[in-house]
Amino acid sequence: MKQNHGKAALIYRKVLQHPLLPAFFRNQALDSETIRVGWGYRPSGRAACRAAERSGQRLLLMEDAFVRSLRPGKGRVVYGILADSCGIHYDAGGRSDLLKALDNATPTGWMQARPMHGESPGSLMARFREMGASKYNWFPGEFRDTPLPETPGILVVDQARGDMSIRHGGLVEADFGRMLRAALEGSEGCPVYLRAHPDHLFRSKHTCFPKELLSDSRIHFLSPQLSPAQCFAFCHTVIVGSSLMGMEALIHGKKVITYGAPFFAGRGLTEDFSPNIASAGRRHVTLLELFEAAYLLYCHYFDPDSGEPCCFGDILDHLSLQKEMFRKNSGHSVTVGFSQWKRKIVPDYLRSPAGKLSQVNEMAEAPPDARILVWGSKTEVPAHLRSRAARVEDGFIRSKGLGAAFNYPYSWVVDETGIYFDPTAPSDLENLYQNGFDAASLADARGLIDVLRTNRLTKYNLAEKSIALDPQRIAGRKVILVPGQVEADASIRFGSPEVKSNLALLQAVRKAEPEAFVIFKAHPDLVAGVRHGQILPDGLEDACDLAVTEGNVLDWLDVCDEVHTMTSTAGFEALIRQVPVVTYGLPFYAGWGLTADRLSCPRRCRKLTLEELVCGALVKYPRYLNPATGEFTTALKVTRLLTSDTFVRNLRPWHLRIVSQLKKAWVKAARMGATP
Repeated sequence: MKQNHGKAALIYRKVLQHPLLPAFFRNQALDSETIRVGWGYRPSGRAACRAAERSGQRLLLMEDAFVRSLRPGKGRVVYGILADSCGIHYDAGGRSDLLKALDNATPTGWMQARPMHGESPGSLMARFREMGASKYNWFPGEFRDTPLPETPGILVVDQARGDMSIRHGGLVEADFGRMLRAALEGSEGCPVYLRAHPDHLFRSKHTCFPKELLSDSRIHFLSPQLSPAQCFAFCHTVIVGSSLMGMEALIHGKKVITYGAPFFAGRGLTEDFSPNIASAGRRHVTLLELFEAAYLLYCHYFDPDSGEPCCFGDILDHLSLQKEMFRKNSGHSVTVGFSQWKRKIVPDYLRSPAGKLSQVNEMAEAPPDARILVWGSKTEVPAHLRSRAARVEDGFIRSKGLGAAFNYPYSWVVDETGIYFDPTAPSDLENLYQNGFDAASLADARGLIDVLRTNRLTKYNLAEKSIALDPQRIAGRKVILVPGQVEADASIRFGSPEVKSNLALLQAVRKAEPEAFVIFKAHPDLVAGVRHGQILPDGLEDACDLAVTEGNVLDWLDVCDEVHTMTSTAGFEALIRQVPVVTYGLPFYAGWGLTADRLSCPRRCRKLTLEELVCGALVKYPRYLNPATGEFTTALKVTRLLTSDTFVRNLRPWHLRIVSQLKKAWVKAARMGATP
């Protein structure tokens, strides 16, 4: 952010450090104009108002967007801000871009002239309602089977004591007592439900309701762990002071009564008891007009992964993904025998408001009824536990750097049926292929294929030296690339029952293609010294024409005519680049009509397109995580992270960098026949 864009009083300069402010200013295409910046009607905002009035400079008052984040509090990923040029939306005196826009039917100030992108406001409002979105979105109750009250009632909404929307929203704390008494008197025997503000749970804020009323036996207290949408499910009337839950209740079709002067009051949609509303003469609007002005024009949203401006629909997509993963991760999970490095990562990939995680060393230590997670094929799961066990592995777009060197993974798979590299039994990936995909998912796969090809992305995305292959040496022969593998790898043990070594594979290729020019490329884990094993197998001189240890696998794919492999994911990379592949084992991509296979799997009876193959392996099967935000993301967004120097960082702690170097030294010593 240029210094001459945002200016705040010296003691309030922290407001300029808001993570979304630089992108907001960039999006406004400001030149050299100085903007006085403050936060709402807090001291920084009041100071900015005074400074702007004295200097004649433009004012920017910020607040959290109406869909802010997963949880309240600093240090969280924030999805948006609202920007106001004269006040703030909870100002009972009417000083706000939003209030003026609603009264004049025209966006003003920092508001956007029209919603970003093409999805209609009606569609966005329906999505918001159906997915149960809210300002905050971390509610354990959404992901538990705890039954909700069956008797419809009145919901009275608390707020955090001292909140600016109370002080400036035409309210005094005594009004909360009025609200509760009115609910009790007008309940006609139906329950009166009281919901605390999430800040009570997350930030130790205090209630606004008088203690003497809270002891009334007719009041049913609702946990702040319930989402607003859950509360609306059993309440026909919602009473608020100035809480945004009133607006959310309108979106959910509930009767709303207000005692303050929030922006949605006095518009013909609510029943209002504040004298400020009666004297304001606010213009009546439809609910859709109100939603569009408040959520789509007044708020400015930013992609949680890239930090760049985005539309509200993108935020709903992101929240939908978080909630999908939270449901999968709900309940008690226990990892068995994970390494210390992976134990640090597990809480990120298994996060959920309704989740509990334990980590043990032995299967016997696993708590009863918990879901059991084991890494790959390293741990045998007893037959009586298999119904509640899942296997975890790296995904196929993993990182920028080798996994064996402790580079943080951008994707994992959690397979509850089997695991993708074991063709002796079904897996979740195989089941995805058998069941097919919807049109939208296939469109995502097509877009992903284009990005992978254009940006030359692979599983590990290593920086390698460029390669050159002398055409005279080839002399017009077919060029076959044989990617080396770590022979102790589980994919060979389970997926290649006949050919089990790099040398045996080379000999089989030479026998099948005696006239071809065969190139053997050593596995990068072995070359880097992070896995034990021979880099180049003994006896390969007669089995190949060229053995190499350097170069990106994609560069070698560019110069070859075919790839022959046991189970290497290099075969998958080749298919994405439309290079023919011959398999001698049964990798996950074999048996679907896209490869020439020496072995067969009777279960794999469908013929897949390349889009379907990619859709299963890269779009649907893995879960992706942005390690910088700690939130789930998509394959396409991970590709953007991997191609951005701004967002991809070396996330390895210093001690793991040392461990990685020690590991290389151990492997080197072992290869030399020394005792480590």
